Amino acid sequence: MDNVSLEIMVAALAKQLPGTFITKVHQMTPYHLLLRLRGGGQSGEKRLLISIAPQEPGLHLTSRRYLNPPRPLRFCAYLRHHFQGAKIRTVEKFDHDRIVIIRAARRDEEEHQLIIELIGKRGNAILSRGDDKLIGALMQEKTGAKRLQPGLAYQPPETDKYTDDPSHSSILLEKISRDDFRSKPSEELQADYDNWFFPHYQAHYGNLESRRLSRSLKQHQRRLKKRVKKLLAEQKEKVEHLNDSRYGDLLKGEIHNLKRGSKKVVVTDYYSTTLEKVEISLNPALSPLANLEKFYKNAKKAKRGIKLIAERLMATEQEENYSKELLFQLEQLSEDPDRVISDEEQELLELAAKLTEKKRHRQPNPTLVGKQKTGHKPNQKPKSKSDNHNKHRGVERAPGVSGGIIYLGRNVIGNENIYRHLSAPDDLWFHAHNQPGAHVLLKTAPGAKDCAKEQLQAATMAAAHSKAQPEKFAEVTMIRVKYLRKPKGGRLGQLLLSGPIQILRVKNYD
Repeated sequence: MDNVSLEIMVAALAKQLPGTFITKVHQMTPYHLLLRLRGGGQSGEKRLLISIAPQEPGLHLTSRRYLNPPRPLRFCAYLRHHFQGAKIRTVEKFDHDRIVIIRAARRDEEEHQLIIELIGKRGNAILSRGDDKLIGALMQEKTGAKRLQPGLAYQPPETDKYTDDPSHSSILLEKISRDDFRSKPSEELQADYDNWFFPHYQAHYGNLESRRLSRSLKQHQRRLKKRVKKLLAEQKEKVEHLNDSRYGDLLKGEIHNLKRGSKKVVVTDYYSTTLEKVEISLNPALSPLANLEKFYKNAKKAKRGIKLIAERLMATEQEENYSKELLFQLEQLSEDPDRVISDEEQELLELAAKLTEKKRHRQPNPTLVGKQKTGHKPNQKPKSKSDNHNKHRGVERAPGVSGGIIYLGRNVIGNENIYRHLSAPDDLWFHAHNQPGAHVLLKTAPGAKDCAKEQLQAATMAAAHSKAQPEKFAEVTMIRVKYLRKPKGGRLGQLLLSGPIQILRVKNYD
């Protein structure tokens, strides 16, 4: 943002921001900050967006929502610790320099400053306190530079290298294309600038976090496939040891003839109808009795291990299917750059991050986690107005052809709400067969019988909102809600089918 445009924007912000409180700080990308503000005698919430990106540096008020990383970045953590909850005192601009200072302080605490440098090819945001004692900077300078070293007093960068070209037209005039931008009301001016800024932000950074988490989900799925391969190899090894108890019984009859150091023994297989001879390998370092005990121990260990491996394989399959659902939903959202960012999309990012993050400690087996009562569908808590509102979050409603109601889950949050809050035991549930996709619920009209056309309508909706949509025909699973259950420790929208299902074949429409 050029010096003239920055002067006009800061003059407008200097009238609007003083007296407001910083309620929340976000850092959407390495170059963008968002301060959420309230109070100051003004109704509603204000959002101050600060950009130091080379493509669109500047600061302005916006009414749009932006996606945030599930974990705060380093500089965002600094701002939340020192700046969040403070009351803005002044917004100032250096004379003839594209440097803006936002001064704010909490009650009975020293003042903190957020210094925004919009000069040069790469801007910066710096946090300081008191008499300009530096705390940290958004962008670190080259190794050995002392200008931004924490604890030192703030020093502006050399400006002789970054002088504005006097012949360059104002960005407000050039981008907004309004001759009267100087006399426009502040709200209109910033709204026009925001309308220019947002498409550029979306083009460069809009899906940055979604793409990163999509890559993480794909990598997580590769790890799960390796885990399955390892578990299957371990299962095969355990199966081979199941016959060890049989060998132990056969060895027991010949133990009086064995001596320490024997490597093998030939015994009669009394379990066989032909009484054939069987050769059993022994450990020469063990006594005959120790070899006998080892066979029984291996058989017992193999039986227990096969059960645990089966549980882990099931849990891994559930996690892989869930990661595919999240990946499909993230990719669907990324295809629409003009969408309105919602709380559901932000929560979806956080769920994907939680699923893919590497744990330092070993995680408990999801099938053994019993403290979370996710398997109980009825909600024991009294319903409130917020519950009634939340049960429709992420859910679309459509009329059925025979008077019923069809609910479609837009994401895992909507899928969870459909099952927990909107379904009854005899309702029909639909999902694309062995494909990631939306959950669809069909509630028939009171007193009406099941209608094949209405079931086909719901199945077609499930296929159209799944990964099978590009195919000409798709298979859809149909099952009664009473045969669905939540796995113990299950995540949002995760269900298990435990009853008779019916597969419907439907045609996808363009």
